Amino acid sequence: MKKIVSMMLVMAAVSVLAGVLEPFKQFTQADFSDTVKPGQNWNSARVFTLSVKANTSVWLSNYVRSFYEPIPDLNGNVFNMAGGKYGYVYKNDLPKLDLANGSYDSLIHWASGETNTITYTNSTNSVTNSATGYLLDEFKEDAEIYLVMTALASDGGETVDTYQYVRDASHDTTLQSRQHNTVDLAGNVRVNFGINDLGHEFVAVYSGVDRTPSPSGQPLPGLLFAGMLSLGTVFAASKMRKHS
Repeated sequence: MKKIVSMMLVMAAVSVLAGVLEPFKQFTQADFSDTVKPGQNWNSARVFTLSVKANTSVWLSNYVRSFYEPIPDLNGNVFNMAGGKYGYVYKNDLPKLDLANGSYDSLIHWASGETNTITYTNSTNSVTNSATGYLLDEFKEDAEIYLVMTALASDGGETVDTYQYVRDASHDTTLQSRQHNTVDLAGNVRVNFGINDLGHEFVAVYSGVDRTPSPSGQPLPGLLFAGMLSLGTVFAASKMRKHS
């Protein structure tokens, strides 16, 4: 019985030590899909989409660089996050990859600028830090989307996205690169836009249905924890029958 209790406590600890606190959940690298841009076949020019599941709301915030200092607001420090200044485009609305920059502006779904507080946590010692999250949208159906942001006026104020051509001899834009190959201290995928020689980063989380895959077909921590509780109940009942 002591072993069961110990295992239950371990599983309870695992379920608490996540990268973001409820009701939010994390995207992973598996949720991003990359494609080579025609005429721009280097890695930092790849276009990429974010896969979003039905009945979820997506939120954007600044990334966690420290758990002991305030996280700067994404708005005004990294991007312009006012309503109508950030949003997304459905991948299905852009069936070709060679559209000219800015030619698909009418397809952008602009966000409202609604905010919420998102609390991130360190999976090592449960230290937390909070950031202002900005609602991207509520998605009723599964979708793949290109992310759209607006640079600060001091950075040129251009609307940039994860579909467009980056700067080269044929394309005049402040966007020089884009990538999502690193994570922050809370394990969030860092989306990086290289604008005018400087990296501008943000992370995305979602709220709604739990879509975390179960590794190797094993039950999720919450389910396993519930299973351990049930096992403990059965074991206790068995002991009582033996002594009665």
